[in-house]
Amino acid sequence: MLRPGTLAAAQGLIREAVDRRLLLAAFGMLVLVTLSGALAAGSPLALKHLVDAVASTDPADQPAGNAMLLAGAIYLMALAGGRLMADVRPLLAGTMEQRVLAHIRQRFFAHVLRLPTAYLVNRRGGELLHSADLAAAGAQAIMSHVANGIAPALIELVLMSVVLGQLQQPGLVVLFVTTSLLYLAVFAVGLLRQQPAIREVSSGSLEVHGQLSDGIAHVETLRCFGAVNEAEQSLGRASSLLASRWLRFHRLTVQGALAASAVFAVTLAACLVLAAEAVARGQLSVGGFVLASVYMLQLVRPLETLGMAARDLARAIGFMRPLLDILAEPSEAWTEPDARAASRWTPPASSPSLHFEDLYFGYDTQRPVIRGLDLQIAAGRTTAIVGRSGSGKSSLVRLLLRLHEPQAGRILVDGHPIESIPTADLRAMIGLVPQDAGLLQASVRSNIALGLPGATQQSIEHAATRAQLHQLVGEMLHGYDTLLGERGQTLSGGERQRLAIARAMLRKPMIYLLDEPTSMLDGKTEAAILPALQELTFGCTTLVIAHRLSTIMHADHIVVLEGGQVHEQGRHAELLAKQGLYAQLWRQQTGSQV
Repeated sequence: MLRPGTLAAAQGLIREAVDRRLLLAAFGMLVLVTLSGALAAGSPLALKHLVDAVASTDPADQPAGNAMLLAGAIYLMALAGGRLMADVRPLLAGTMEQRVLAHIRQRFFAHVLRLPTAYLVNRRGGELLHSADLAAAGAQAIMSHVANGIAPALIELVLMSVVLGQLQQPGLVVLFVTTSLLYLAVFAVGLLRQQPAIREVSSGSLEVHGQLSDGIAHVETLRCFGAVNEAEQSLGRASSLLASRWLRFHRLTVQGALAASAVFAVTLAACLVLAAEAVARGQLSVGGFVLASVYMLQLVRPLETLGMAARDLARAIGFMRPLLDILAEPSEAWTEPDARAASRWTPPASSPSLHFEDLYFGYDTQRPVIRGLDLQIAAGRTTAIVGRSGSGKSSLVRLLLRLHEPQAGRILVDGHPIESIPTADLRAMIGLVPQDAGLLQASVRSNIALGLPGATQQSIEHAATRAQLHQLVGEMLHGYDTLLGERGQTLSGGERQRLAIARAMLRKPMIYLLDEPTSMLDGKTEAAILPALQELTFGCTTLVIAHRLSTIMHADHIVVLEGGQVHEQGRHAELLAKQGLYAQLWRQQTGSQV
């Protein structure tokens, strides 16, 4: 059973995937499937008439000979037509399949990009990606069976039942229906037994791919700490467990198939006996005997098709479940203000003030990082936040960007509660320079202009120049078109940080969030960039998270956090004079006795 949220996600996915072109392809498939099923059921009937015509035709009887030729032609046309329908079906099925798969990928990607950070940090990227791969495989199986198996098989079974009824042999009809019910019962029992195995295979597959992606993403760390063998052994254990789960699933599948074969052998023997007795009593022609025998043989194909389809559909649904569970997770959109609140919001004309009011937050609610913080950030001024590790400095940046939500308290932007501001508008106001610059595997130009696709080359180069990056880019083989490696690993830490600074400068925001903006720069580059940053942020509301106190000594206001609360605040000279925590940190970093 799917939980309500997952079921709703499945229904939404189906609704969004259906469009006009998909409906046209589905209608074409329905026509082909109907014709294919009718021809598959009709060809044995044509064979019956051909056999009866051959058995009773006098070679000298020209009209009877013509009837035999006509029956033969109809039989051949039915066979050829059925084959033609089967050959054409994949064209329409492929069209439907690719459109649905493209929608699944797009829907998954769009949703993951909007999931709360708190959810994403607890999931490995490989698991998330493999859930999309599993869902794609499941969707392919569902569409393939519906288009090429289930619908033709049902139509074929119905028409075969109608034709058998015309033979006036109730015993054969009863046997036909009994065989169908027994087959379906065998497969139904098999499905119930396979469900736990399918769930185990799905979870085991996610674990294997999660470990694969985790190892590849941290290959350098594994090498440096001599943990390569440990990672290999862990993956080996996970792979062995997955293999054993697949073996259990295949064992259950074989057991079901053997039971179905036993049903087939018994019912086929019964059919032959009943048909032979009917021929002996003169109640059935030779052609009727052939028809009954062929239908009983042919009955196996649609029944096995339905059984295998049911088995594969159950597996496909199991494979789609991880993705549906992800889609059922509420995205950031649930935190968006309602239409009335959004309509009252107008972006400020100048840099706004910020107010963290009685704020409580913890990544683990049992261990809060910020405890009752109350802090005013003046508009158009530079405020530095300092303190020991774990005091909540970087958490304030994440809360202001709404990457996390506080457990209590609120954040005000120019007096407006942050939850009343559309998230896109809020983030458009902010220029972020993170401690660890997140770079995409794209060109230098694209990385600097991230989120600003309309940025001109001149503005990009101007931002790079002010960030002391332009000369470096000019030395690259393809300049601003140079592709960076995954996560920007082809650049040094300082170069990545300069690119992040250029990215923030290009946005010309009202609020700057600088989280250790020069932590990876050498002294010379830092000395060149700091004046540019100070000039750039002049008149903007700027929040600087700093560990090196020498970089923020000229800030308009300095706030010292301790234990998630404001411990002391003031200007550099005032805080040194207090001989408190700030003065202690200053002495530790500079060796000064002040």
